[in-house]
Amino acid sequence: MENQEKTYRLQGFSYLIRATEAVTNWRAIIMVCLSGVATFLVVMLAGWLATKAVFLGGLTAILACIVGLIGYSAVGILLMRQAQEQPIGLVDAILQATLTVHRLLGVALLLLLIFIGVALVALLLLFVCKIPGIGPLLYSLIFPVLAIVIGITITAMFYVGFPLAAPAVWEGNSVLKTVARLIGVVRQRLLTVVISFVLLALIVWLLSSVIFFILVSGYLVATGLSAKVGITAFAGNVPAVFAGAGMGAYTTAAAFATGLLFIIGSIVPALTFINGSCLVYLQAVDGMEFGQTEQKLQERVAEAKRRAQEARDRAQEKLNEAKAARTSAQTAEPQAAAPASPPAAETPRRCVHCAAPLAADDLFCGECGTQNPL
Repeated sequence: MENQEKTYRLQGFSYLIRATEAVTNWRAIIMVCLSGVATFLVVMLAGWLATKAVFLGGLTAILACIVGLIGYSAVGILLMRQAQEQPIGLVDAILQATLTVHRLLGVALLLLLIFIGVALVALLLLFVCKIPGIGPLLYSLIFPVLAIVIGITITAMFYVGFPLAAPAVWEGNSVLKTVARLIGVVRQRLLTVVISFVLLALIVWLLSSVIFFILVSGYLVATGLSAKVGITAFAGNVPAVFAGAGMGAYTTAAAFATGLLFIIGSIVPALTFINGSCLVYLQAVDGMEFGQTEQKLQERVAEAKRRAQEARDRAQEKLNEAKAARTSAQTAEPQAAAPASPPAAETPRRCVHCAAPLAADDLFCGECGTQNPL
């Protein structure tokens, strides 16, 4: 590990020059074109469906985003394997990108949750600073700390979280392992990665300037030569000799050609940046151990799952209690509402001799005069 660290320090930032090697990866260039065409077609389909049914148009727009993300991942996988000197075919890259695109979304969601957590803690501390009396003193001490912590968090997200999350997934890591690597890089090599991306941005800018000069100079000369032969697509006046030659179509053709040139010109800088991100990631994680960080993350995830399960169990228990109470109440209501049964009627008295009816207080029968017991 010491030898790896020494190599890391001695190599410096010269490895970033290899970012321009992306233009020699013909598979990546073909993948960019394929993904661009596929995404464009799905976007056009989404626009057409939106005129028929907004819901279908929205679903297709989401599909377009997924297709674009898969294409981006496929390009990144091709360039990552090139940086690792492990070439891979187009079909394999597309399959891997399709099977791992959910990991990119998962990492992005976790990074967003981390930032929200930091913001919530900051809000809680700021509420504490509203305590009467000592509030201003606490604010004067807490505010600088919050500013530094939030600034470091944003820097880590901007230079490490989002740029290096994709290369970590392209390397074949799961969501948990990717987050562990990002945390390790932030803790140990944040400044180095920041400088690396600043230099990479400078390289991309210089390369874009050269490509811009090539395209603009060629565009202007080609436009001038077109005018010499009478094709003045962007001019307001068309020579009379060409008035009937359908010159309006040339305006559309020139607009399409201009857009196509812009897309072609952006391919090389984009590939350079993606390849440079892969190189920065590989250099940043070189010689680092992530086993302890992964273990801690696994323990925290397991603890979070356990607490979530306990919360679900408590909620289910409360729900069952509420259902039981409601059932008992519904059962008791009919019983309480039922009318009381009338008392059983007493058997009428009759004479023991002639069976004539007697009143309750009659001692002698009115018919035969026989004495009857009360």
